[in-house]
Amino acid sequence: MKKPLYILLCIVLFIGTLSISIKNKMKNIFGGELFQNFALAGEAAEKPLGDDEVSKNIIDVKYIKEDGTIDTRQMIVYRPADAEGDIPLIYIPHYAAEENSKDFIGYIKKGWAVASAYQFRSEYNGTLATDDLVFNNAALYTLRHMDGIDKEKIALVGGSAGGYMTLMLSGLQMGSVCSLANSAIANSYFNAHEYFPACDEVNRHSGLLNVTMPIQCLVSKSFQPANKIIDDTDTARWEAVSPVSLANAISSPLVMTHNTSDILVPLDQVTHKHVYAHNDGTLPEGFDCHMASDYPGILSKTFEEEADPDQLTMNYIQPENMIVSGDLPYSDKRITLDIIDDGAPTAKGSHANPSLKGGFDSFPYLEEMMNKMLAQTEKADKNKLILLLERYQGKSLALPAHENVDDTVYGSLAVYQQEIIDELSTYMKNHSAEELDTEIRNAVSTLAESDQEAYLQAWSDILAKSGIELN
Repeated sequence: MKKPLYILLCIVLFIGTLSISIKNKMKNIFGGELFQNFALAGEAAEKPLGDDEVSKNIIDVKYIKEDGTIDTRQMIVYRPADAEGDIPLIYIPHYAAEENSKDFIGYIKKGWAVASAYQFRSEYNGTLATDDLVFNNAALYTLRHMDGIDKEKIALVGGSAGGYMTLMLSGLQMGSVCSLANSAIANSYFNAHEYFPACDEVNRHSGLLNVTMPIQCLVSKSFQPANKIIDDTDTARWEAVSPVSLANAISSPLVMTHNTSDILVPLDQVTHKHVYAHNDGTLPEGFDCHMASDYPGILSKTFEEEADPDQLTMNYIQPENMIVSGDLPYSDKRITLDIIDDGAPTAKGSHANPSLKGGFDSFPYLEEMMNKMLAQTEKADKNKLILLLERYQGKSLALPAHENVDDTVYGSLAVYQQEIIDELSTYMKNHSAEELDTEIRNAVSTLAESDQEAYLQAWSDILAKSGIELN
């Protein structure tokens, strides 16, 4: 009897010692802020909101999955407790909102609503480009039809995988007054399909208590189910679900921030400029954080390369004493890239060098865009219009349309068509039907002649269903 108890005690002591060792190892590497650094949750507030300051409403969101089945996930909508009428909204895609962060509390105190997924589960990363993409579009569609939300003042704010979702929503949809994407995955083919497996191979040869790339060890495998959902050779689909393919379809202001040291989402997929040629020596010799130039289609291109150069500004920022401070830099161009030089890629970091402190204040940017409202911030971008007419016809590869499942659920062709009617109707309300008609006809004229008739027929159908007659 004593021997089994002794063995059990030894096992308990071993597990306890191992846990302490791993915890200390992570603390030494990440300064005790591992998960905050990964999730980009923002600096914690000194005092959380009281129950009397904010109301919470949990909402079921139905959507059609890749396999044609209907799923239900929940999102949560926060409102200032004393708010009345329609108020601005910050939508945080993919992740759950951090209720104790300074940014979240600042949004509520500004009188803005906040919405996000109600609970985040790591398995959502594996469907980031498929089911999770549909869910987040469905959540945004639901929010735009809710009472109490100012439809002219909806902004998107996301980081990391949430930054990826922010870019996708910005590229696929109209109706957002502005967006902010921090450390965003701009090329899902590179980041999830090529880079993470390479990181896993490095970690496979590491010691148990001396993992070379700790953050990847914790998260990278959760993203890799996408490699089984999307076929390796399906270039068109990989392009469609990678934000790089939507860089020239951004129709409202977008600010992207990225750090040069980012080892989780390498800068190279956003821009080749300001990218360090080598890491800081913490990675094995020969390991490359750079994106290959021989990927199929446009998957070897950066977000900057695919964006309209006339609508892009890049700011290179060298923090003094490794401290980021001040207002978030942004321009009057549609896309602003803020590149923060915090050193070479380092295995000891995640999205930023562990010694980097502080952050930009994004409120001036968000407030200015909210004050301008959608009518002033959104433009009828020709590439966006083509994408919308494509989805109206059920031809979108990023958001495949389902028929004969349930025409009332997001993901069906019927709901996609209604969504596009709503978005274009809003634009016509803020401008004019004649102006949009000119923009659409100019956009369609760039297509092959064999495709033009179908796209113009879709536009004609939208006008008829909207009850609009052109002068």
